[in-house]
Amino acid sequence: MNFSIASGLLPKVNQKASELFCPQEKELPYIFDISATSTFCVVSGSNHELHSWNYNNDSLSFNGKLAFHTDTVTKLKIHKDHLLISSSKDGRIAIWDLRVPNSEPVQVLQAGKREPLLSFDVNNLDTILAAGTELFNEDAKIIFWDLRNSSIMSQFVESHNDDITQIQFHPTSPSQLISGSVDGLICSFDLKNFDEDNELSGVINSSSSISKAGYFGSDGEYVYCLTHTETFSLWGASECNLLCDFGDVRQSSVPIDYAIDCQFDSSTNRLFLFTGSQTGVLGVLHVAVNELQLCQTLSGGHSEIIRSVFWNPKTNIFLTGGEDAKLCLWGP
Repeated sequence: MNFSIASGLLPKVNQKASELFCPQEKELPYIFDISATSTFCVVSGSNHELHSWNYNNDSLSFNGKLAFHTDTVTKLKIHKDHLLISSSKDGRIAIWDLRVPNSEPVQVLQAGKREPLLSFDVNNLDTILAAGTELFNEDAKIIFWDLRNSSIMSQFVESHNDDITQIQFHPTSPSQLISGSVDGLICSFDLKNFDEDNELSGVINSSSSISKAGYFGSDGEYVYCLTHTETFSLWGASECNLLCDFGDVRQSSVPIDYAIDCQFDSSTNRLFLFTGSQTGVLGVLHVAVNELQLCQTLSGGHSEIIRSVFWNPKTNIFLTGGEDAKLCLWGP
């Protein structure tokens, strides 16, 4: 893997504020996931709670908590700036209206057998939600709900044979979907009639358990793939062809022990990779052609593994959460 320093590519940021998740608890819960808008964020913890904070350029202000799930919350997504969607191992998807503080979910989707849900996404028409399950009773399922009436439309049970860790709809095509699994496969679907056999359009074999995967590019024409063995690769979305294999991203020269996720900046047409160290240092890397370029490291905020990163490219504000129970705000 080619590796270089590109310190001038992004403005330098520093830690502006930090808050503890559930500071009153004797054993502080991990922060699992963060989803945010430009003014507020929602954070999930290992105690199954969801907490929201307002933030600006240099401060965080606790806004309240949302309690509903009875098992691990596996993913959060703020949708249309006022809806929050959460998935859980309790077999339920909850949809909240954030304009109503401390409210109950306005819509709940339930897996038929309460299969633990690990991942989800909503298509760009806001009509379908797809979720991936753990391996449960020998099946790993992709479950499709009609958001207009909360009913299950279809289930795919043959494409994967282990936990489905990633689900993502194409950013502009409502029928295109990818799913990633611990079985090492990323499956690409073109959904027309929800016929699993005939609508599987391609398969990416990463040869390792998938941790993160997603579309990127100006037209969503590429797919990035991160694995639990810390390998990183880029693929063509339509042909499922390998474009670049970076191999193991761990570095001894800089503090990179694991990959967290990627984010595509549409304003610059650049893909960025977020990495972390065991001591809580965040790395921000630009993914160039056959090369990873370290833009900067964010240190001093966390002391343990970083689980989630939110980045607003317009303001260069970062929010990070980790196993030290800290939510950190970073900015120029």
